[in-house]
Amino acid sequence: MTKPERTTLAPGLEISRMVTGLWQVADMERDGPLDTATASTALGDYAAAGFDTFDMADHYGSAELIAGEFAKGAETRPVLCTKWCPEPAAMTTDVVRAGVEERRQRLGVAKIDLLQFHWWMYQHPGYLDAMTEMTRLRGDGVIGELGVTNFDTDHLRVLVGQGIPIVTNQVSFSVLDRRAGGAMSAFCLEHGVRLLAYGTLAGGFLSEKWLDTPEPAEIGDWSRMKYKRFVDTIGGWAVLQTVLRALDAVARKHGVSVSNVATRWVLEQPAVAAVIVGARLGEREHRDDNLRAFEFALDDEDRARIDAALATSRPVAGDCGDE
Repeated sequence: MTKPERTTLAPGLEISRMVTGLWQVADMERDGPLDTATASTALGDYAAAGFDTFDMADHYGSAELIAGEFAKGAETRPVLCTKWCPEPAAMTTDVVRAGVEERRQRLGVAKIDLLQFHWWMYQHPGYLDAMTEMTRLRGDGVIGELGVTNFDTDHLRVLVGQGIPIVTNQVSFSVLDRRAGGAMSAFCLEHGVRLLAYGTLAGGFLSEKWLDTPEPAEIGDWSRMKYKRFVDTIGGWAVLQTVLRALDAVARKHGVSVSNVATRWVLEQPAVAAVIVGARLGEREHRDDNLRAFEFALDDEDRARIDAALATSRPVAGDCGDE
């Protein structure tokens, strides 16, 4: 049976190259919290298929509690990656330690496998104090490894230059949004930082569902609205169709889905450690199809076909995190 590829981020930290993202827990809990025990059982189904690495954050509803409940009873311990996203303010020792301790308590672990830090505005320099203190906590054994989310190249360079041991940066990366493939990837490859890519399916637009369809008059889904802006930025619906047709041709050649090809393209970018695919626990699970992204590889002909389609698009301007 096919299993996801795996990669090592740091000594003792091996992850699946397709990480299960739990951001949709917050949306599922609009009418009340999920039953932790039931939801944790759903995580077991992902882990059994090889998707044993889970990504969450302090604001993803009860995702940390659900993952912690699953980890507590799991025969093989999953990899738990979470994020701390504080409001910009003075990052004192007490503030940082309280934020990290809350993550640790909610996960129910002695050590957080990967703690990723997000900072909302670089005009406030507190991120340096926060990362310095988190480095101390890593030395204390409370944190396994440190990552960041949506950092641009310049500010990632500042952290690395200060000796902060960053192993990952979680950023948007897809055939539509290729910003991470430029200066960011070059810096990461030089300094041993790996990319965790989200948005690889552009909110679902990179699938057969949208191939040869008219542009929708309105989109009610917030996530899809976000990625429709990327479609508009690269040249609009006609350009998306050109890209989808190229992906579809490659998909038919390999007997896989358009989404598999879009995912494979990102996985084969040299700085990418893994892609993050969102899960609605107990609903609309696509594990079997997702596994097919690991059953083939793009060849020169495939890459040339995709590159030709992408040449018709306008690149998204700016660096990672600018959106």
